Amino acid sequence: MKKNYLIAYDIREPKRLGRIHYFISKKATAMQNSVFLIIANQSDLKTVTDGLLDRADTQVDDIRLYPLQSHNQIWVAGQQAEKMSGIYPSFATKVKPSIKSRFIKRLFGAE
Repeated sequence: MKKNYLIAYDIREPKRLGRIHYFISKKATAMQNSVFLIIANQSDLKTVTDGLLDRADTQVDDIRLYPLQSHNQIWVAGQQAEKMSGIYPSFATKVKPSIKSRFIKRLFGAE
């Protein structure tokens, strides 16, 4: 059964950071620069964690995996809200309308 996990990292060396960011961005959804949401079963999660360990220097880098009990524990506002609503269309996000859309709505009464 697939579950939700939050992966966060702090990588000290820019070249390693690039390799890790590229690897994880192919497997998970970016929430912030170094925070990702992944929906995976145990075997897929093992593949991802093994891939991260292969690319990281565990003596100086920090990679964390946080299990989330359900997608109801996720609340998003701002730039990533639209991306997240595509993953979980039923959960509430807070997206501030852009200046352009507010201007158009005031002029014409609709977007």
